[in-house]
Amino acid sequence: MNAPNRKIAIIGPPNVGKSTLFNKFSRAYSVVSNYAQTTIESLRKESRFAGGVYEIIDTPGLFSLASASEDEAVSCRILMEERPRIVLFCGDATNLKRSLILLSQVLELGLPTVLCLNKVDEAGRRGISINAEAIAEILRIPAVLTAAIHGVGLAEVEKAAHNAGTPVALMTFAPHIEKAALAIQGIFRAENGPARGELLLLLAEDPVAETVLRARYGDAPVSAAIEERTKLFRVHPSAGIRHAIFSARESWADGVVAKVAQKKALDVRSLGYEAARLAREPLTGVPILIGVLWLTFYAVGNFSTKLAAVLDTWVFIPFSAWVSGIIPNLLLKDFLVGNYGILTMGVINAIGTVVPILLVFFLIINFLEEIGYLPNLSVLANRMMKPMGLSGKAVLPMVLGFGCNTMATVATRMLETRKERIIASFLIALGFPCAVQLGILLAILSTSPFSALLVVVGTVIITQVVVGLALGKIIPTERTADFIVELPTFSAPNWRNISVKTYFRIKWFLVEVLPLFIAASLLMFALDKSGLLATIDRLARPVVTGLLSLPESAAEVFILVLARREIGAVFFKNMVDGGLLDYYQTVTGLVVITLFIPCASNTMVMIKELGARWAIGINLTIIALAIGVGTVVNFTLRLF
Repeated sequence: MNAPNRKIAIIGPPNVGKSTLFNKFSRAYSVVSNYAQTTIESLRKESRFAGGVYEIIDTPGLFSLASASEDEAVSCRILMEERPRIVLFCGDATNLKRSLILLSQVLELGLPTVLCLNKVDEAGRRGISINAEAIAEILRIPAVLTAAIHGVGLAEVEKAAHNAGTPVALMTFAPHIEKAALAIQGIFRAENGPARGELLLLLAEDPVAETVLRARYGDAPVSAAIEERTKLFRVHPSAGIRHAIFSARESWADGVVAKVAQKKALDVRSLGYEAARLAREPLTGVPILIGVLWLTFYAVGNFSTKLAAVLDTWVFIPFSAWVSGIIPNLLLKDFLVGNYGILTMGVINAIGTVVPILLVFFLIINFLEEIGYLPNLSVLANRMMKPMGLSGKAVLPMVLGFGCNTMATVATRMLETRKERIIASFLIALGFPCAVQLGILLAILSTSPFSALLVVVGTVIITQVVVGLALGKIIPTERTADFIVELPTFSAPNWRNISVKTYFRIKWFLVEVLPLFIAASLLMFALDKSGLLATIDRLARPVVTGLLSLPESAAEVFILVLARREIGAVFFKNMVDGGLLDYYQTVTGLVVITLFIPCASNTMVMIKELGARWAIGINLTIIALAIGVGTVVNFTLRLF
């Protein structure tokens, strides 16, 4: 345990409790939800573990080391490039076979491994019992049964880490595969040559393995290994090689399960099972979805506005009046509590207007995450998304878009093809308001006629569908991505987890976004006092007052939206609350703001994920679409 490599990687399939283990062992916080791909980037935290100080790494879930998506590749690179001192393999006691297939690949990398078979509590409810001693004897690694969410077995995991030695090969493959692997191994001729698992990944044409081996050994041996692989493919097609390797792993896993697990015949069609099934069936799932959306609209529109009103009445209005009364200097007073004051527009707008909305909205979203609604919703959406060139898997990053567009764009890494990632990123940027913006839009619509909700939501959905269909036809198809998602049954919510997630998400807003509200108020104050704001208003007049029929001052909203959408949305809400906009202007403005260019941070992420050409093209197209659709809505409404 004194090796210089002080890294512990938590590896395993999606939605098995890796982030829960990370939270428990690192004393940090990683979002935990009842659906796969919650973690899309690795999270790291130094902490005491097994008597030493280690960097503990939470990794994205993966189905195979032969990575299909970019988030899976993150986990593969950690294993092959960083070669952690210990691997904590988090398996699923309710789906032992799937976990063993992946574990067999991890063990072939030759890294000291501890098997944490998690969810034993859920397995017990399903009548599944697993003999930990038997599985440890077969695998020749420490194995511990855990229920991480309840803290069961975690002390035993730390003890087992002391006994984590280098694993041995557990299976052999067809003779032609073994012969090719041996030939490739001989090419490297290094004392510290590639692990058996890396050789098999190279045979399976895994790009991550090829990149890692080139960086470690140079181009020459890897090119020679690929030539050896090509010889094998002349006799045995590559697809056949991959299938043969997987079939061998599957047969081996079946044999292990038969020896170590027993299952009683139980009726698994529980209330949670039936509720999840109803949520993904079109006949019942669509009404359920409409109901969920309506309850969200009602709760955000009513509870958050009442809470905001209480804060205004008892805290912020008296505070602003007090500050105004004690400061005689007019410029300083305007700087602090004027129209663009850092307290009124910055701090009070963020805390008094946005936080109540976020509190209600995040409680609802976290509840839906916790019970397992979102992955079942992805099945419902799969049929609708196919014509757009997307699979139902794209629902998960898109739902994340209602939390944060930037993180949702990062989450598109879970999609398998570049075409899917481009389309999903475009649609997220085009019409998915982040949590703060969505909450503000719902608060505005809750005070408007019901027809305003129908027009705004209907226009955004129609625009998204039309653009999605067009992109699905325009962007060339690389290959058809399979839609594979684990479907959890509905489960009782963990209210502590919901509360903790809500707390951390609001804390994120206060730490990350509150300073931006203050910066935006400083910018607007400077533009106002310098006269530049009036100049910008005049320059934007043909679009703002001409095409969109909005007041000239609405140009300020779009200036703020360029920095952060939610800041512009708050300013727009202030205009609505102040009676500066009529029905037509409110609806038109909401449509344009919702469809308008994404914030600067999302644009930077798009440049990183898709490249500058695509990011700039998407932004320019979105600006044109937002103004064009807003113009059509404006003049159409005024016909009636």
